[in-house]
Amino acid sequence: MNLSDMVPLDAVIAEQRQDPAFRQAWDEGVFARQVAITLVRYRAERGLTQQQLADLLGVHQPNVARLESGEKTPTLKELARMTAVTGLTFHLSVANGAVELSEAA
Repeated sequence: MNLSDMVPLDAVIAEQRQDPAFRQAWDEGVFARQVAITLVRYRAERGLTQQQLADLLGVHQPNVARLESGEKTPTLKELARMTAVTGLTFHLSVANGAVELSEAA
């Protein structure tokens, strides 16, 4: 398969969102994916391994892996620990049945 034959991820997701079950699961995972992206970016910018970040956070490496994959939705306690250790600031919005997150610079 050539690179030019590949379908962009956004197009695949848009197509899959036509399925109500997929759409619900995808939408429920937005918060966890946002945290995952922020955590991966933080770790990559500092050249840390997952184990090093786990040591900083006081958790086991598989916990960091689950957070970074978006598989695990972090608790408020876990977010608080992340901010204390990393200096990151998260702003949460809970409205209309959804939780959204934004990272402050």
